[in-house]
Amino acid sequence: MNGLDQTVFLWLNLGATAPPKLVEVARLASLQLPHWMIAATLAVALAGRPAWRPQAWRVLLSMALAAVAAALLKHGFQHARPFALGLGTQCLPHGKSAGFPSSHATAAMAFAVSAALAPVRWPARLLVGAAALALSWSRIALGLHFPSDVLAAWALGALCALAVQRLPAPNRWRPLLLHFGRRG
Repeated sequence: MNGLDQTVFLWLNLGATAPPKLVEVARLASLQLPHWMIAATLAVALAGRPAWRPQAWRVLLSMALAAVAAALLKHGFQHARPFALGLGTQCLPHGKSAGFPSSHATAAMAFAVSAALAPVRWPARLLVGAAALALSWSRIALGLHFPSDVLAAWALGALCALAVQRLPAPNRWRPLLLHFGRRG
């Protein structure tokens, strides 16, 4: 963490004088958006338009890869969270685990980048991007992460999404799964 990181954190963090409605919006973004992202994507993967289904599976895989990558990086980087250093206001209970990179923001950016590559119109792309930004903002606003935690998470999430895009199409996975499932 550097001085700029701390300054931006304190500017975005919702202090004790923040409007309660804004704190509630941040809490909802942090606690509910990840579930909605997964549920909506799973619904599209299972029952959406046939042209959208393969990309929906890629979105889910991107999010899973992002979550695993973020968890592994947290073990290598033991960066404290702002509240553990006595900075800002913590508006949501959280353990003192390492904060770099933000797992929530990593998965959210993997969701946004991967979903934006689906064959959908621009309002849907705007919506998934706004959801990722809202979730990312909420992690800083609630005092759980520094901006650098979120910026690193965005890079990692985008990298995971782009890596999954390079995989063969999901309709090619089935023969592989069946082949390996018969071995035994």
